[in-house]
Amino acid sequence: MNKSTENVQKTLVIAEKPSVANDLAKALGGKFRKEKAYLESDSTIVSWALGHLVGIADPKDMGEQYKTWNMATLPIIPKEFKLTALPDTKAHLSALGKLIRRKDIDTIVNACDAGREGELIFHYILEHEQGKSISGKSIKRLWMQSMTQAAIREAFENLRSHEEMRNLQAAALSRSEADWLVGINGSRGLTAYNSRFGGFQLTPCGRVQTPTLALIVKREESRMAFVPQTFWTLTAEFLESSDCYFGKWVKDGNQKIWAKEEALAVLEKCEGKRGSVEEESKQVFQKCPPLYDLTFLQRDANGRFGFSAKTTLQIAQTLYERHKLITYPRTDSKFLPDDYVGLAKKTMGSLTGGIAKHAEFAIKNNYVRKDPRIFNTAKVSDHHAIIPTGNTPGSLSEPERKIFDLICQRFVAVFYPSAEYLHTVRTTTVEDETFVTEGKILKNPGWKAVYGKSEEEEDIMPKLSSPDVKPLAKKIEISEDVTKAPARYTESTLLSAMESAGKLIEDEELRDAMKERGLGTPATRAATIEKLISDKYLVREGKELLPTGKAFDLINMAVSMQIENLTSPELTGEWEYKLGLMEKGKVSRKDFMCDIEELTSQMVDKIKNFNESDTKKEAVAEAAGEQVHETVSNYETDSGIRIRKFLGGRHMSLAEVTELLEKKKLGPLSGFRSKKGKEFTAALILNDKNKVEFVFEDLSLTEGKEGLDFSEQTPIGNSPVDDSPVYEVMIAFVSQSFVEGKSTGLRIAKNILGKTLSAEHIKALLSGEKTELIKGFRSAKTRRLFDAFLKMDKKGKISFEFPPPKGKARSKVKR
Repeated sequence: MNKSTENVQKTLVIAEKPSVANDLAKALGGKFRKEKAYLESDSTIVSWALGHLVGIADPKDMGEQYKTWNMATLPIIPKEFKLTALPDTKAHLSALGKLIRRKDIDTIVNACDAGREGELIFHYILEHEQGKSISGKSIKRLWMQSMTQAAIREAFENLRSHEEMRNLQAAALSRSEADWLVGINGSRGLTAYNSRFGGFQLTPCGRVQTPTLALIVKREESRMAFVPQTFWTLTAEFLESSDCYFGKWVKDGNQKIWAKEEALAVLEKCEGKRGSVEEESKQVFQKCPPLYDLTFLQRDANGRFGFSAKTTLQIAQTLYERHKLITYPRTDSKFLPDDYVGLAKKTMGSLTGGIAKHAEFAIKNNYVRKDPRIFNTAKVSDHHAIIPTGNTPGSLSEPERKIFDLICQRFVAVFYPSAEYLHTVRTTTVEDETFVTEGKILKNPGWKAVYGKSEEEEDIMPKLSSPDVKPLAKKIEISEDVTKAPARYTESTLLSAMESAGKLIEDEELRDAMKERGLGTPATRAATIEKLISDKYLVREGKELLPTGKAFDLINMAVSMQIENLTSPELTGEWEYKLGLMEKGKVSRKDFMCDIEELTSQMVDKIKNFNESDTKKEAVAEAAGEQVHETVSNYETDSGIRIRKFLGGRHMSLAEVTELLEKKKLGPLSGFRSKKGKEFTAALILNDKNKVEFVFEDLSLTEGKEGLDFSEQTPIGNSPVDDSPVYEVMIAFVSQSFVEGKSTGLRIAKNILGKTLSAEHIKALLSGEKTELIKGFRSAKTRRLFDAFLKMDKKGKISFEFPPPKGKARSKVKR
């Protein structure tokens, strides 16, 4: 890269961040002088961006008419997108601009991250700062797979031309402008619509984030509509010779019996009878999952360690940039190029620590060889799968070590042979009823050896004494259970859904085929989830992601308005696919943007022409002598009382709304959320103006002690503290002594950890007994659900009593 010393011209290298700039200067060699915004040698200047320094201007900076969020000004579709310096980094951009325009600079190298976003960062800087002094300068692209010194030097020796990057640049600009058009027009349009009765109801939306939110809302709606069904299962204990084994009753592949009488009939029919046995064993082979791309790594880290997608990306980026331990992490490929076999062997041989013995074993046994499941150039996009660089790790934090170990383990394990199991299915038939027992023995751990113990427990059943034995169904237990609602999304399962645009695909190879039509890219999915949380559309509860009432309002409104580009993950996935084709030169930027502009105009028209009254349905209920109607966001009566479907972020069922209209009060109810996302419990009242008000538990009898009259109430029981009678009020159960302000007074909140207590529960407690088993308490610390009995001591203190673990005592049903 050295220039002739005659009429010395220099090369300006622009990295994405300062740490990378330092590594580039070190790899280039020579003596660099450190200035505030750059490093300079005799031939090269290395400077840096700080992430994005330039973005598309806000509409308010494009014209006076856009300073207010007025529906009449929509759609906003600029002929040219005005760029603006981001306020926090203006000074650094100015310094970088001076370097770009320096007369002794004849070549500018884009050394930002090697991907769509890095291309955009560099292009926007150049566009914002360019003038006559830039024309004639050569633009080059540095494309690195890893941050080792050798890899950096190799990349500098093979700089790409600006022309080679045209398609990637076109896709980067199109993505940015499409997001701006959909986000700005959608957000302004929906905000204007929701603010039509006054106030400013900010309603952010986005081309990728809102269809992602639609996935989560749809799942939560299916949970709310879910009606649990009770079923029964049968487990038989068979006695054969001196051994016993257990078998599950099965019919047509199903273990559930939907009628208790049928379950009891099978039990009566089979218990104490002998049966016949058939047994079949076969070898089962399990392949190692593929190498990691970013999304797969984020999913695994969330499932194993609870790391958010954002956290995993930050750790991976640190392992790549600072520690130089892994290759470029923002990749969507799970493969290595065909010619990487030699490099893979070299990397394998340089691994240290606990993984080294497995790496040595793989090399010794010639496991590292060309395999299309690992080496496939056709399936490598801009970057190959995430693998270790072979550098020796120094001091790593615990989270960094966990992610690095995941990557090393997978890199080694993927070359190992399949794990081999002996899978045995024993079918015991008693009186024409079938009981199935399954056993699985790990015969050869294969790749699982890299992970230490087998990830699946061995299930060994006793051998039969002879093929024609007649085992005795010594005992049959009947267990009652209920069907479970679809699980909420975790970040792991949401990333999977985003990768396949909402289609439930378990097979990794099929998922690979779908990922070109996914929601967003591996590099942007973590930011999309974080944006939904910061916009108050989602809250994290443990590992689960819960949609707020605001999320339901947005998605249900968009569905009613028939704005497909905000509600259809599949359609958004198709747009992502077209951007991918644009990177390959198969879709023109002009055609893509014409389609996006048309779609934006259609979206605005649908918002402008929408009238919520058009969604009003026939009466869905009757309350207080009035018909109750339902619209997309409200329940309304004929007299004009309007109750929103979501209050305080909580969905209100029709039954709850009907009770509130009838009794003018409701609750207490759990599941409300404050604007900060904190969960709270409250009762509701309908005031004299027919407006809903919250009654909070922590306001010590909001009903007002003076106004309480128990003369027409029968006490539920007497307090164990002072024998004072206990009554039910709106948000609690209280003793007469509590109302009178005595120190011995007893107050029991109606809602404990998300469960509402009934008068029968309180009656049991006051009688010195424990309650029935109450299912579905939610731990305030871990957010996990649990079942427990409640009991109360003589001081009025309530505690939990837990049932025996299911593994130690099976629940029985009386015959």
